[in-house]
Amino acid sequence: MKLLIALRSEMLKTKRTASFYFTLVIAAFIPAILLLNILTGGSDLEAISKDPLNGIFRLGAERTGIAFFPMFVIMVCTLLPQIEYRNITWKQVFTSPQTKGNVFLAKFLNTNLLIVLFLIANLVFLSLVIVVTHITNPELNLLHQHFDASGLLIRTVNTYIMILALCTIQFWIGLRFRNFIIPIAVGLVLWITGMVLIFEESSLAAFFPYSFQIFPFVSKFQPKMSQVAWISVAYAAIFLVLGFLDFRSKRLTV
Repeated sequence: MKLLIALRSEMLKTKRTASFYFTLVIAAFIPAILLLNILTGGSDLEAISKDPLNGIFRLGAERTGIAFFPMFVIMVCTLLPQIEYRNITWKQVFTSPQTKGNVFLAKFLNTNLLIVLFLIANLVFLSLVIVVTHITNPELNLLHQHFDASGLLIRTVNTYIMILALCTIQFWIGLRFRNFIIPIAVGLVLWITGMVLIFEESSLAAFFPYSFQIFPFVSKFQPKMSQVAWISVAYAAIFLVLGFLDFRSKRLTV
């Protein structure tokens, strides 16, 4: 019950920031570009021609998941834990009846709620793309095509699981440093490193947490999906524990 109270408190803090609207805007970015490309008869129209309904979801998920989703997670997992630093309210937080464990978990869960919101919002926006495309391109007969709901669900769940390791590491770094520039810079450098490992087809990519988010969208890496998913969960558990131990040992009073 106390954890739920702490989570509600974190959600109220988030409502006072632009995080909610930031989440929706970033989630809508790729669907908006995809829709514009389709409406103007761009190359995306040909790319989805064989299976237009599922193709729109697949294309949108790929473009969002490879670049915009990890960038969003780096930003959110860094900036949300920084609220207390910006408002100079750590002293008030730690003098409240909540334990450090509840505070830590509530902040982490609140961050993950925004991540889930991003994934859901992205699917909603892609659905709107489908409706508009059906109206403007009736020859595609989109709304009467076979819908691979299970494939969409599996891809979305895999996307979330693969980002857990990155999310937990960034969350810890965001709590660790008062200056938000350092965690974001570290996240960007590690993300770029992860992309390089993927493009070089390095075997290290399967063990580097900032590469995991690409695995659901690149066919040559998909045979390792199960292994990487378990590694991501293991990393998340390890860094969550390490982050909490570090959080508990610090006197974050300013």
